[in-house]
Amino acid sequence: MNEHAPLKHGEFSIKRRIKAPRELVYRAWTGIEHRKHWFVGPGNWQPIERSVDLKVGGKEIAHGRMEDGTETLYTARFHLIIPNAQLIYAFDMHVAGKHFSVSLAGVEFEDGPAGTVMTYTEQAFYLNKDYGNEGRIEGTHGLLDQFTTYLDSIV
Repeated sequence: MNEHAPLKHGEFSIKRRIKAPRELVYRAWTGIEHRKHWFVGPGNWQPIERSVDLKVGGKEIAHGRMEDGTETLYTARFHLIIPNAQLIYAFDMHVAGKHFSVSLAGVEFEDGPAGTVMTYTEQAFYLNKDYGNEGRIEGTHGLLDQFTTYLDSIV
């Protein structure tokens, strides 16, 4: 008899049309000098450690603390990097010291009318019984909103 709950998983894809050149969109998505402005937790999330080593096999760390003291840790490893075109990376999320999710993500950057078409695709396993694909989609839309707001401020 299986004593474990079934694995919760999901996948989704979100396409955004961004009024900025593809090279700038790519740099803003990948560069730590940009990510620290938009790839942040909710509210008054404060960074503890931030790094990006953008190379195949390289890692990204975004470790921070929310206003209530809860720590979040995002760690990613890059698998495919085609500058200004495509990324594939795997990432883990930890919340309050507990493994929260494991994901594989891909991002495509294409020239589009008046800017860039960016497509974000994610396949995830959710390790928190109270969290699933709907919550991840909502959170990703929020991050993409922060991303486009940031890009609007630097274009």
